[in-house]
Amino acid sequence: MNAPRADEVDAYALVGPTAVGKTALSLALAPALGAEIISLDSRQIYRGMDIGTAKATPEERARVPHHGLDLVDPNEVFSAGAYARYVRGVLAELRARGHRALLVGGTGFYLRALTHPLFAEPPLDPERRRALRVQLERHDDATLRRWLAALDPESAARLARWGGRQRLLRALELPLLTGRPLSWWQRH
Repeated sequence: MNAPRADEVDAYALVGPTAVGKTALSLALAPALGAEIISLDSRQIYRGMDIGTAKATPEERARVPHHGLDLVDPNEVFSAGAYARYVRGVLAELRARGHRALLVGGTGFYLRALTHPLFAEPPLDPERRRALRVQLERHDDATLRRWLAALDPESAARLARWGGRQRLLRALELPLLTGRPLSWWQRH
């Protein structure tokens, strides 16, 4: 199989851990590719979280258009599915303008949400979700894992290997708010 020519590619990805020079490289690459930058970082989506996230400076944003920064307030829930929907919209807009995208960051789960679509997320009442999240946050991971094992053994087993606290909380939200576990939603 032949690799696509550069003029046939809509999007490129530059991924890696924090503080390895992705921003500097992306600022050099984007103009050469005819691309705008889309942040692939789960923390840069939050307004006011500039320190500690290595968010592009106003000067850097002036040099190359950036997307995916400052989308929500820190107290708002923003899932990987919501991120993927947002980026797909940006990609369509860029394509319509004849531009490419350079996805830059280190959040592999966000990249995976784009390349391997997630399950169709059921509509959840934001207020009920926030109230539940406040209650769940009061408990340690061990307690949350026991609850998840009782509600959704399949997801609990998977998250024992791959899950951080955010994934654990998310896996508990679905059965508690919809009556159906995450594993059910992923199959249907």
